[in-house]
Amino acid sequence: MGNRFSGFSAAHPGVLTVSEFIRRLRNDANGTAPGHLTLQPGQGIGESQWDLLRIEIAERGLAHRIHLMPAIPAPAARHETHKHVEANRLIARPRQTGPGRYRADLRVHNDNELLIDHQTGQHVQGMVAVEAARQMFLTVTERFLLPDERKRYFVINSMGTEFENFLFPLAAEIDYLITESDTANPDRLAFTVEIAIEQAGRRCTLTSVRFTAFENRLIESKEQRRAEQAVAAVVAQHGGALADAAVH
Repeated sequence: MGNRFSGFSAAHPGVLTVSEFIRRLRNDANGTAPGHLTLQPGQGIGESQWDLLRIEIAERGLAHRIHLMPAIPAPAARHETHKHVEANRLIARPRQTGPGRYRADLRVHNDNELLIDHQTGQHVQGMVAVEAARQMFLTVTERFLLPDERKRYFVINSMGTEFENFLFPLAAEIDYLITESDTANPDRLAFTVEIAIEQAGRRCTLTSVRFTAFENRLIESKEQRRAEQAVAAVVAQHGGALADAAVH
């Protein structure tokens, strides 16, 4: 797994970060490590880190003894997740699994924005699960549910998450179920969905979301008008405070 999760690897003998595994390989100069190993990627590892491990293993003539499972798939696209920086995209390999049902792999990059300034204990912090749910409804809608190529503006009407079990930096999947939808008007698509993150046969989180995807032109003018009203109200409020201070 990625070096960011060293707290988890330190607590479990069979779990190593990329750096720890490479250090062990290099210290074992004669290739005396016993038996055969199968390496399974945890969170924080992408294709580049997996390739680095593959090179290190091959250079020591250990490819016949150390087998690498497939790396975690590449993340969904920027326009689907609404995230410009790849390290901040949490959704990989989205696919439809049934009517109104979709699934994706959770992919937590070692340098994800939510991990850089806060990572304690062994579990992945809850805000990662919340953001993964947000990216999941965006990705599923962008990829599978839009009726045409027009740009949409997504508005969250409500969002709530129940935390049922710890989420650890291991392989996990996201299950997405549409419970209600109103798509009669292509300018305004409304959905109610449930998004579960599952790991090791258990549900870790369940997020319920109601959201609307508006055609851009319908929401931009409304947003601009509300922004102007907010600016005017704040200016008026602080202007009044300054006037009171001057009087007193």
